Amino acid sequence: MDRGRIHSLNPILVIGLIMNTMVGVNLLGLAHHASKMGYNLWWSPILLGCIVSLTLFPMMALCRRYPEDNLFRIHEKLLGKWLGHCFNILIIVYATLNVSTANEGYVRLVQTSMLNNQTVTLPLLGLTLVMLYIANGGIKLIARFCLLTFFFTGWMVFLLQYGFQKGGFAHIFPLFNTDWRSIAETVHNSYASMLGYELVLFFYPYIQEKNKAHKHVLIGVWIVVLLYVMILITSVAYFSEWQMDNLIYPILNLFKAVELSFLERIENLGIGLWVFLILSTSTGYLWVARTGIEEMANKTRLWHLLLPTIISFLFIVGPLSVEKQRYIYDKVTVYMAYGLILWPIFLLVLHSLRFGRGERVS
Repeated sequence: MDRGRIHSLNPILVIGLIMNTMVGVNLLGLAHHASKMGYNLWWSPILLGCIVSLTLFPMMALCRRYPEDNLFRIHEKLLGKWLGHCFNILIIVYATLNVSTANEGYVRLVQTSMLNNQTVTLPLLGLTLVMLYIANGGIKLIARFCLLTFFFTGWMVFLLQYGFQKGGFAHIFPLFNTDWRSIAETVHNSYASMLGYELVLFFYPYIQEKNKAHKHVLIGVWIVVLLYVMILITSVAYFSEWQMDNLIYPILNLFKAVELSFLERIENLGIGLWVFLILSTSTGYLWVARTGIEEMANKTRLWHLLLPTIISFLFIVGPLSVEKQRYIYDKVTVYMAYGLILWPIFLLVLHSLRFGRGERVS
């Protein structure tokens, strides 16, 4: 456990942390969410990557001005204690909702594909306990777990060749028959699959080489973009437009194209290994929620970690219907993400008014 230690993330850990917090449950339905663009959808991740790269500039500019502070402390310095705490509470709610989004999406998938006659309570409890253990180790343990996840799941990229071989090669050529409205809808529907990079606003103080942090974050982002492009090219080659529009988890159907003599249903293996990607995402957001509570309480206690964990668990198994939960995950959480991503622009303006342009605040 390395809680309290500063400057513990080397470049490899930063890249791994960015990559794996971005690739969560949303990748499973990426082809479905981008289906408005038809056979052109494979270049939508490139467009998303450009938007992410642009929005990173104000984030990193803000972080450079407060190299030893996360966004929670920056709020208190720029907005004052009470107003800063109000925005910090919103971020804690946002982080807790993202924990629920990742965990709920995965346990529903497990229930649908493997545990048809059982509730999600037991799988969710197991997932929550593992998440709790990893998040309790601090940001460096989470980053190390992300690297471990890469080695456990990265080999699945080679399985894409089966889908590509059985698909139509001609489908991958861009047709440029997509209108602007379809592109805008695709960007909005798919942007959740890019979320996770905004966590740099919180773990920036732990980065060792801060002068190269922007480059390392961009490397992580564009590795994810490359992965998404490869998956969508295979999806375009393998599926029809109708299938991409109607299949909720096209990735699982891509697994069915794999034919191995020693393994009959490789999609079950894929679902099992996907838990590493889910944990990478959920632990990152849970750490943010805990950090926010600790900053507000100015103490380090175990209940600061348990509180958002319990709220997230009860939110999934509680009285809210699945439809209402999905509305919150798909709409409320995404709009809160947009606000958080654009928020550094306002803080930079406020900083320049109070401290002058380019001035660092210790």
